[in-house]
Amino acid sequence: MSSEFTDSIFDWKGLIHRLMGDEDLAKEIIDDFLNQIPDNLLAVKKAMNNKDLFLVQREAHVIKGAAGNVGALTLQEIAEQIEIASEAKDLVKVESLIEKLDTQLEILKNRMTQTNG
Repeated sequence: MSSEFTDSIFDWKGLIHRLMGDEDLAKEIIDDFLNQIPDNLLAVKKAMNNKDLFLVQREAHVIKGAAGNVGALTLQEIAEQIEIASEAKDLVKVESLIEKLDTQLEILKNRMTQTNG
């Protein structure tokens, strides 16, 4: 495992710290996250297509929590912004942020894969 990845995309050091140094558990958590998060993103997109901002907000909250748990700080921040924009009923901003979330998830997957080896 590389400890060089401590940034706003993926805070590996922080994850390991929270798991009291258990790198094997960290790998499991990352794998679970990477398997689940595409479904969460799809749920946000479907909710947006249906203009269901309450559901968008709820799904963004789930993503925010999961991202925070694994140390995906930028993804967490974007999900929080989606929550706020959904509550404000700002469809244009929500749509823009969902695109940003999608892009950030791809960046995060690459970083986690590099780190998770």
